[in-house]
Amino acid sequence: MEQLSGSSLIDAMEEWLSSEDFDRSWKECYERSCKGATGRSDRNISESVLFQTASLVHSHLPFGVLESMIPQPDKEFVQGSLEAVGAEDSRKAGFKDLEHFEAALVVVYTHLAHCADMLEQEMPGMADAVASGKIDPRA
Repeated sequence: MEQLSGSSLIDAMEEWLSSEDFDRSWKECYERSCKGATGRSDRNISESVLFQTASLVHSHLPFGVLESMIPQPDKEFVQGSLEAVGAEDSRKAGFKDLEHFEAALVVVYTHLAHCADMLEQEMPGMADAVASGKIDPRA
């Protein structure tokens, strides 16, 4: 995959999230997350499927700044991202349909980019160490 041309992490993430590559990636990851589910209807999709899909999507980030600066989201980050935008509590009924599910993934990955962008602005030395691989962003 090629490096995206955005001027910031947020721009690069927004470009990727609007690409066919993201569309293909999240659908592939969703299929893997649902593997073995009987009678799948793509309605009322469970929160656990979102956690697993969001984690799998991480391995599809484009090579370069997104791959080096964006950590794999965990359950707490996913829940916090959704709460930050006032999304309905997915713990009870899951996600209404695939459109809502995709929107949740976009929120999570946009939030990741905002956090990484803030790191670059407020702690440039730390961000450089993360980008160069000296520090693992998941640590």
